[in-house]
Amino acid sequence: MTSEKRRVLVKKAFNYKPNRIMSVKPESTSSTSTAIVYDLNKIQCVQYGFPEDKGPHRSPKLRTIFEPVPENATIVSPIYGLTRDQYNRQHADWRKTGYQVNGDYNSIATKLQDECEAEDQVLYPIHIESDELQRVGPKVLTDWFREFVEDHLEVPFRSCTQYFSGSRSIHIHVPRFVSGERQRERLKQQAEKFCEDTGAKLDCCIYGRKRLFRLPGVEHEKTGVPKVEFDGEWDDSQMCKLYQKATPDVPESYEAVLRHVFVKDSLTIGTVSQAAYTPQDLFQVLDSDKTILEFGCDKKSIETPLIELQEPPNEASTSEMKQWLMCNAKEFSPYALADGNFRSVAALKIKGTPFARKEVTAGNSSRPVHALIPAYFYGAQGCAGEKFTKADEHAPLQLSKGKGKDYDKWTSSKFVPGDNIVIIGGKSRSSKIHSVKSYQAIAVGNILTGENGSRDKALEYLENEGFDIGSAGRTEPRSLTRELAKSRGYSESGPRSMELTKAQKFKQQAERDGIQSLSPEERFQVACRLLLRGWQPAWDWFKEQFGSEFKPDVTRTYFTSIVNRWPEYDHVQIPTI
Repeated sequence: MTSEKRRVLVKKAFNYKPNRIMSVKPESTSSTSTAIVYDLNKIQCVQYGFPEDKGPHRSPKLRTIFEPVPENATIVSPIYGLTRDQYNRQHADWRKTGYQVNGDYNSIATKLQDECEAEDQVLYPIHIESDELQRVGPKVLTDWFREFVEDHLEVPFRSCTQYFSGSRSIHIHVPRFVSGERQRERLKQQAEKFCEDTGAKLDCCIYGRKRLFRLPGVEHEKTGVPKVEFDGEWDDSQMCKLYQKATPDVPESYEAVLRHVFVKDSLTIGTVSQAAYTPQDLFQVLDSDKTILEFGCDKKSIETPLIELQEPPNEASTSEMKQWLMCNAKEFSPYALADGNFRSVAALKIKGTPFARKEVTAGNSSRPVHALIPAYFYGAQGCAGEKFTKADEHAPLQLSKGKGKDYDKWTSSKFVPGDNIVIIGGKSRSSKIHSVKSYQAIAVGNILTGENGSRDKALEYLENEGFDIGSAGRTEPRSLTRELAKSRGYSESGPRSMELTKAQKFKQQAERDGIQSLSPEERFQVACRLLLRGWQPAWDWFKEQFGSEFKPDVTRTYFTSIVNRWPEYDHVQIPTI
């Protein structure tokens, strides 16, 4: 950063004009409570940290979020709202004592942080981290992150920004804050409970007071690799190329970090013009109702567990409703109406441990179902076809009892919440149960659902992917992409009808609401469809949708992986660099 650019940023910081007040709705409690108000008329400041050989671990003073990131700084604190008096005090103290203060404090920064915490004048950007990357791999980590973000924070995971830390972690920057100490503590409790319930290993220590978090772009002190952003699902080849080209690029200010994560049309008051935007506009354009999370306080009365509620809970949150459905919705049976019918196929994610209910019966209501598994179904068709279909819904999975039957297979396979599986069932009540990757479960779910949903095509796909589908499986496997294209209304000679396919709907959604409104899986479907027409049409469309955020290297790697994987893209020529 040039000295002139740094001077301009400092000038902007000290010409900072007060913004409006961002208020948070009162907590829902049984007793009287007052609203938490984070006052943005105050001066928004952070504390930076440094490696041990580059300066003090924590800066003795607080800086505004608009000032340049100090040289060699690697980590940053939550945001503290200082009054003008508090802000002036630290400079007055510096002139007298060099930021040292009397009493129990080593610096004025710590004293001001304590004052802000006592007054609930702290904004905590929500981050998620796990150091288990090398042990469990990126897929498991991403599944943990997605489940925590969507089911517990109720935030779309696709809106988050993902970073590789440069060592053994993935960092997720969630475009949400919590305000004040009670909410910070409840966020920590949510994370701890999630880990306890699911076996996930999130770093819950990052939700402590005054916790410092690594800045994007800084090099990891052990590896020399910078913290780098990546899009979509983790891909080893893509990440290797990204690391090789990555250079330390620390943001010019902490406001720039927040702007990158938060300033999206879905979170702002109206549409933000990038040309007219200035750093001081940050908290003026963000919609507080959408960007500040609030966790209700623990209720003192003893509640009936969700599994025991016969009716959906009143005023249930999205997360609570999903939990209730996974225990109480109509179960999916891989064996029902198997006589004279085709085998069932289901693709699902395990969401909990086995349980049983007396009122859920089998065998013409002659006995209770042995075991039910809380699950999210990407898609499923029972033996009777459309009569027993599930698509994108939460419900229990039924497992059969007996030696060598499905529950025995389940326990011996040691499935755990978060695993993706495909189950192929039928009259024998001894199903084929396969652990699959998330993209495979999603693909099977897509093939099973919709107007053209087909168990036969789902089994073809699984067989082509190398899975044993049993003696009744097909013996003449056909190509995945051709079958997907045909089942979605596209053939080598063109569209079969005017009905919009899923990929077409996703394409229209991106053109209407922005490419960021699509999940990685949805972008994948659009890319597959467009690449059938050739490299350049797909490239031009993605470039137009991403605009200034278009990343040629990432897109090239993404397209190349599709073209090289399936024979339907043999006609697509990959441009030379």
